Amino acid sequence: MSQAGQACQRPGCEGSYEDVGGGELYCDTCGLAPVVASGGPSSGEGLVGSPPTGVTGGGKGSSGSSSSRNSARSSRTTSQSAKSRRSVSGRLSRSLSGKSTGRSVSVRSSGSTSNSSGRARLGAGLVMVPQVPKPDPRSMVLENPEVPERKRFCSRSDCGAPVGRSRGEREGRTEGFCTKCGHPYSFAPKLKAGDVVHGQYEVVGCLAHGGLGWIYLAIDRPVGDRWVVLKGLLDTGDQDAMAAAISERRFLAEIEHASIVRIYSFVEHLDQRTGSLDGYIVMEYIGGKSLKEIANDRRTAQGKRDPLPVEQACAYGIEALEALGHLHSRNLLYCDFKVDNAIQSQDELKLIDMGAVRRMDDDESAIYGTIGYQAPEVAEVGPSVASDLYTVGRTLAVLTFDFQGYTTVFVDSLPDPDNIEVFRQYESFYRFLVRATDPDPDRRFASAQEMAEQLTGVLREVVSLQSGRARPALSTLFGPEVKVTDTELFPKLDGEVSRLGARVAVPSRGLFGSSRSTTATAGGDGRPPALAAASGVPAATAGSSSAPPGGAALALAGPTSPVPAGAALP
Repeated sequence: MSQAGQACQRPGCEGSYEDVGGGELYCDTCGLAPVVASGGPSSGEGLVGSPPTGVTGGGKGSSGSSSSRNSARSSRTTSQSAKSRRSVSGRLSRSLSGKSTGRSVSVRSSGSTSNSSGRARLGAGLVMVPQVPKPDPRSMVLENPEVPERKRFCSRSDCGAPVGRSRGEREGRTEGFCTKCGHPYSFAPKLKAGDVVHGQYEVVGCLAHGGLGWIYLAIDRPVGDRWVVLKGLLDTGDQDAMAAAISERRFLAEIEHASIVRIYSFVEHLDQRTGSLDGYIVMEYIGGKSLKEIANDRRTAQGKRDPLPVEQACAYGIEALEALGHLHSRNLLYCDFKVDNAIQSQDELKLIDMGAVRRMDDDESAIYGTIGYQAPEVAEVGPSVASDLYTVGRTLAVLTFDFQGYTTVFVDSLPDPDNIEVFRQYESFYRFLVRATDPDPDRRFASAQEMAEQLTGVLREVVSLQSGRARPALSTLFGPEVKVTDTELFPKLDGEVSRLGARVAVPSRGLFGSSRSTTATAGGDGRPPALAAASGVPAATAGSSSAPPGGAALALAGPTSPVPAGAALP
């Protein structure tokens, strides 16, 4: 049934929907289309569905830590009625006045929050991103946890030499000492299935190996047998280093955001084999796949990697920017965003690896980053908001085309757009990446909020081009018209009047002294009254008998010019 004539559903808007042709409805006041029901592509026309990612129920070798969604959120999602709706206008700035807030970067929908929304979070209401099913956590455990030799490096930030490598027929050692600096290394899991950490967390097995050591799946026995992730702290064999690390990381437990993995606590565990007191971060478990896995699962008929659709990558970028914006509002920097450190679980995206997070005023802690993603200035001046935004731009580039050489030839640049199809097809997306990855930090986006709004605009254009339908949105810079002062731009001309307004013509002396009829200017210098008054030049009232012929002042040609203001040349 048509909604034409119905009142606009946007809170505070007094407009109504009108049919602009072809069955398309838009509010005559705020310009937004009617809301559409959440659920699937059939819920609203114009939603573009990305091709499926080929995700199955399980797989091993996750490249990052994973965690599970709260069951409470899932129950809320399934119990939402058909009344749960989302405006197709997408995201709007939460603070239109420009004031920063501690909340999310953008407003999701009227009258709902990110914790209770019944729609798919990804896609900004513009694109349907294929969901990633949540597998059985036990199926994610590695049967044979090993770190490939090519990924074995010394953990000291000032060394990083290759360690544990094979020599001839002798296999590389998983434990030993760096031959360059003498620092100990170990790539063997410290925990095994059945171990109980801190008298509370029962280890199930290894999930992956990250920059700070092995990542374990465990069961939190005292808290309803919930699934958790245990992540070892760097250099945990050194108790002083461990204590300092725990002190520095406690602020992470204060972060609560729908797109950031939740950290529950920090615990210590006595290693019975070595006698060392090891520290572990306890985090929530998210069952899903990292962006790296999603991208690598897409293959062409020839077996080559098939880049993600640009609209799907934009949806990921918007969510990531929202999470980074939250961290920035808390005076924190993420530092190491990349395809490995974000996991999609069902219809949500979460940042998972918080090991590189640091305070903005921290000038002493080690800086973590990844070649090909890290901004070029970080090595010299350190991380910043601008360098965080740079990593998002690089990640989008890696996802959307076959970015060969992004860690070598194009480590600080983008390929020529003539050689990249997605750049030729969507120029706005290319321009967005150029600004996001500009070598000069001052030329990048000023904030995660600004970058997210621009990326949402790019997504709107992409969806419009693909669907053939415009996807307008309420501007965050310009408000809607509050009233219409007239129905026509110029009044009908009647008699001898100026085309810039119905002003009465007054006699004026021409260039050679001849008297002729012309229109008096509102100001003696040819400017409107407001401008003339502001500059100190007396304004002549149109049609006033006190105004001298030709206006109150000489023309702009100069004070000695014989041409009076308003005079017409023959």
